[in-house]
Amino acid sequence: MHAAGVWAAPAGQRSVSAAMSELSFRQLQSAVVQIDRAFAIHEDWTRDVIRTFVVKQPPRASDLVPGAHRRCGFGQWYYSEAMNALCDHAAFVAVGWVHERMHEAAARLLQCVVDGMPIVAAELDELIDLIDRLRLEIRSLRQELDEKTQNRDPLTGALNRARLFPYLREQQTLMRRRAQPCTLAMIDLDHFKRVNDRHGHVAGDIVLASTIQGVQALLRPYDHLYRYGGEEFLLCLPGIAVDAALGLGDRLRAAVAAQPIRTGGSDPPLRITASFGLAALDPAGPVEESVERADKAMYRAKMKGRDRVEAWT
Repeated sequence: MHAAGVWAAPAGQRSVSAAMSELSFRQLQSAVVQIDRAFAIHEDWTRDVIRTFVVKQPPRASDLVPGAHRRCGFGQWYYSEAMNALCDHAAFVAVGWVHERMHEAAARLLQCVVDGMPIVAAELDELIDLIDRLRLEIRSLRQELDEKTQNRDPLTGALNRARLFPYLREQQTLMRRRAQPCTLAMIDLDHFKRVNDRHGHVAGDIVLASTIQGVQALLRPYDHLYRYGGEEFLLCLPGIAVDAALGLGDRLRAAVAAQPIRTGGSDPPLRITASFGLAALDPAGPVEESVERADKAMYRAKMKGRDRVEAWT
């Protein structure tokens, strides 16, 4: 086994949306569905408040107390444990801030209704503006989540290949600016065709998804894993040189080999191995050449018996 290298985040690379980057494909899909439901609840609340102003129906007692933004249906969703993964995301934080201000403005006006006092037009305009702004912030958050699901392979949750080469060119720019290395790792599941032939394509899909999810669980938030084609995946490791990446590659290889994968029924769990090929991302040359070197290193691992890590030299 190769000696493990330092595996830590380079300074300043974790963005405000890192929490969202850590979400799996299924979590992203679930968040989109939950946002749609929460938005519908918010719209119902808005209609009730407007109805209170127009027909003078009694307001909800929960809208008049301190902390009303946590008591409404939208607030219960927003502050639930299910949303903890998004709590550091800028768009999600903005939704919460506007939602709280909106409830504060609504409570002041609803209290006027209760006390039989006239409503000041400027204060009503402020509430309407906050309602509109909250709608905008919710749609912005949903759009961002939508874009992230569209950029991912629905089976494995890995990123789609369409964004691979533009992203690698962006990495080249960062490498030149910060004088930091970047390593590419081509990963190919060994004898994957046998899984499909012996156990069926459904089992093959389960093996692919389970294996890649296991790999992603061991990566840093800003490592990028792309489905390159079939059972081939390309991993981009910013801030780490090939020598240090050998240790990580061997840990990933061992984790894949050790993972029992259940495909359903009473069949015993399947085990699969993977071959890894590493190459440095050249900061000056065409990115396609660097990917090809990682691919050739992976094929060298195949030729040497599979279930191993090889580096381009």
